[in-house]
Amino acid sequence: MLTLFASGIADTARAGNPKKKRAKKHAVQQTQANSETSEDSEYKEKKISREEKKKKRLERKRLKKERKEQMRLEKEAEKIKKKSAGQTVKDFAPFKYPATTFKSKYQLHILASLYLDELVQKKSVTFKNKVPDKALPGISFYEGVSIAADSLKKAGFDIDIFVHDITSTAESLDSLFFKNTLDSADLIIGAIQTADIPRVADFAKAHKINFVSALSPSDAGVKNNKYFTLLQPSLRSHCQRISGDITNKFPGMKVSLIYRTSSEADENAYRYITENEKVKYTPLLCTFVPNRRDLLTIFDTTKPNIVVVPVLDRAFADSLLKAISKNFGAVQFEVYGMPSWSALNNLRKEEVFPNLSVNVTTSLNLDMNTPVTKYLAATYKNLYGGKPSESVYLGFETVMWYASLLKTYGTMFNSGYNDNSAAPFTKFEVMQLRDKEGHILYSENKHIMLSRYEGGTMKTQ
Repeated sequence: MLTLFASGIADTARAGNPKKKRAKKHAVQQTQANSETSEDSEYKEKKISREEKKKKRLERKRLKKERKEQMRLEKEAEKIKKKSAGQTVKDFAPFKYPATTFKSKYQLHILASLYLDELVQKKSVTFKNKVPDKALPGISFYEGVSIAADSLKKAGFDIDIFVHDITSTAESLDSLFFKNTLDSADLIIGAIQTADIPRVADFAKAHKINFVSALSPSDAGVKNNKYFTLLQPSLRSHCQRISGDITNKFPGMKVSLIYRTSSEADENAYRYITENEKVKYTPLLCTFVPNRRDLLTIFDTTKPNIVVVPVLDRAFADSLLKAISKNFGAVQFEVYGMPSWSALNNLRKEEVFPNLSVNVTTSLNLDMNTPVTKYLAATYKNLYGGKPSESVYLGFETVMWYASLLKTYGTMFNSGYNDNSAAPFTKFEVMQLRDKEGHILYSENKHIMLSRYEGGTMKTQ
C-alpha cells in the first residue's frame, strides 16, 4: 500500500540490546574479580550471581504480570466490541458482497450540507465575520476534503472527487437522483444531516454502492443495509464503552447516576448506560442542576465516588461539575460524561475542578506532534487562516483512508476494513452489526477511547 505520510521511526539501534549490555557488564565485573585475591573473587562472584538471579527472577515476574494483564485487557476489549444490547456480531457469517471491481480511476462523491445558496448571493457573502453555525460542519469537512484531494494528487492517486451541496436546489438529493448523478459513484461519503441519511442509504443499497456517513453518529433508523457504514460511533456505543470501563476498573462498587429525560438524546443515553446489568447504579433524576442536599442522597462523603452523567447538554454538564466540585471539595470524584463534553473549556483549566477526574469518550484522538497533523495544520493555516476544527480533520482523514481502500481492495473494499494503516489519525474498528435474530443492520466504527481530564491535563486511553 502506498504510504502517504512518513511517520517518525524510533532509532532503536541507539538504545542498544539490553542482553548484550548485561553480558558486557558481567564480563567487566569478572575481569576485575580475577585481579583480586581468590577469596574475594569467590565471594564477589557468588554475590554477583545472586544479584543476577534475583534480577532475572523479578524480570520474569514482571513480564508474567504484564502478559496476564494484557490478556485480560484484550479479552475485555473483545467483549465490549462484540456485545451490545440488541446487537451482536458473533455466531453469524459475515456480510456477503458482490465481487469487487478494480479500476484505473475511481469516482468518489461527497454529499455535504454547505448552504451556499444562503451564504453567497450575487457573488457576495450574506454573513458578517462568522459562518453560521448550521453551515460550519459541512464547510469545515469540505476544507479537509480539499486538502486531502491535493495530497492524493501529489501521492499519485488517480481519483475523481465530486462535492455536492445538497442544500442547493441544483444539487439537492431529488436533483441528484433524478439526473442519475450518483449512479456512476464508486463510493458515496456523506457529511449530511441525520434526516437525509435514510434516502442516501436506500439509494446506495439499490445501486450496490458503499455509503459512508462521516459526521452524524446516528443510524437514522437504517436497517438491513450492508452497504451503509456509520463512521462515527453511535451514542449507544459510547455508553457501552463507559459501562465497560466501569465494569473493568470498579467491579461491584457503588456507582452514582445523575440523569435527565427531558430530551430524547438524554433519555436514550440513560437507557443505553443502564443496559449493562453488571453495573449497579444509585440514580438521581434531575430536571435542573441538583443542590447539595439532593446530591447527598447518592454520594458517600467518606470515600471517593464514581459518577456517571449521561447528559449531552454541555451547559448543564459544566454547571453540574461545578456544583459537585464546590459542594464536596474534600471528596474525590471519578466522573464519566458524554462525547459532547470534550468541548468544555473548563476541563482544561487546572483550578476549576481540582477534586474531579472527568472521563469523556471520544472517537478522534489527535496527536498534534505527528508529521501528518503538523502538515494539515500548516496547510490549513496557509489556505484558510486560523486552526482547523475537528470536522476538517475528519474530512481529511475520511477521504485519505477510503481512497486508499478503493485503490487496494476495489469498489467492494469492505473485506479490507481491518486495514486502517492508511488512516492518518484514527485506528478505525469497523464491525458488522446484526440484531438478536441475526438480521443485517449495517457496519459501524467501534473505535472509542476515553480522554481523562485531571488537574487541567488530558490523557487518552
